[in-house]
Amino acid sequence: MNIIKRIAASVPLIALFALTQSPNPAQAGGDAGGGGAASYGLSNATTRSVVKTLTRGGDRCSNQPPAYRCDCYRWVYRRAASQLEGNGAYSEAKEALQQVERRLEAVVAQNRDTTQPKRRRALETYTPVKPASIPRVNRAAVQAMAQAETVLLRSAANKQEHYTRIAAAVNSNKILLRSALLPGGMIRLAKTLITGFLRHA
Repeated sequence: MNIIKRIAASVPLIALFALTQSPNPAQAGGDAGGGGAASYGLSNATTRSVVKTLTRGGDRCSNQPPAYRCDCYRWVYRRAASQLEGNGAYSEAKEALQQVERRLEAVVAQNRDTTQPKRRRALETYTPVKPASIPRVNRAAVQAMAQAETVLLRSAANKQEHYTRIAAAVNSNKILLRSALLPGGMIRLAKTLITGFLRHA
């Protein structure tokens, strides 16, 4: 009987010990703990990866034929957003990038050139827009990127460092697209300046 009493008395202590050893959502870096908990998911590795996707992707898209450029950017923003999937700390950044993707998808669909074939790159397929629509499409893309940049720059103080770096990459894409609306010589100058900036960033 004494053994049974001792076992019964020890059960609450065992449960209490197990509870104290279990990581809470904030310590585990999850999103369940609210606004403060999400900050644990921020990391230089994740931010660098997203920035690299945006800058390298933007540079590659700027070398695509003008009719395919906007849809190329759509894929870039889709890939960048997918890198933040499941990480609550980057939820606003992911939504901002997805908004750009959705806006580009819509404007490409509205101005699609059905007389030209699609271009393929690995698993990606770029849809062309009508030549006459290229300036309008580029302006819509620039506007979408500007809105994303604004969202990122208005992030909470504990996310500013990481979100600002992503915003800078979005801004570089925006500048490249704006340069596409300039005369040929200015386009080459703008691309040269941006490439030099990204190499030293």
